[in-house]
Amino acid sequence: MRRLALALMLAASLDAPAMATQKDPSLDGLFDRLQTVTDPLQAQLLIQAIWETWTASGDPALDALMARGLGQMQVRDLDGAVATFTALIDKAPDFAEAWNKRATVQWMRGDHEASVADIQKTVALEPRHFGAWSGLGMIFEEREQYEPAIRAYEECLKYNPYAEGLRAHIEDVKRKAARQKT
Repeated sequence: MRRLALALMLAASLDAPAMATQKDPSLDGLFDRLQTVTDPLQAQLLIQAIWETWTASGDPALDALMARGLGQMQVRDLDGAVATFTALIDKAPDFAEAWNKRATVQWMRGDHEASVADIQKTVALEPRHFGAWSGLGMIFEEREQYEPAIRAYEECLKYNPYAEGLRAHIEDVKRKAARQKT
């Protein structure tokens, strides 16, 4: 089992070209395998490989901005993180993960409108971005917009069938939606 997991991680890293992001052709294979894998450990390794591919641009200057923004997020320098991710987006407007990271920071700041706008750009660039779909579902759910939340969560599951606890959570949100209609 451990050998298979290591082989899977190695294969994912060998498939990655110098320039990564959502345009990386290895993502298609990673997503295909995620749909068919039956072992949760293998699924988590695939999910990790997808995130790593999304996050890496292959350009040292862009990757440095990404790392700086992530560091700012960790220490809750949210204004700094927004500025850094905005600079990254200005330099690489087709870098979906830059938009997603800024969306996350906007959500952390409580600016849901800005977060939704950035999520919409993220999924326009990378429709399979299960993290963005999940975030959009959370925002809609916080707003008690349950039907759009359910649709967003279902999009997340479409691309990541291993999203922890999401199937059960969708059922909870469906119950909230039903109560809201009465």
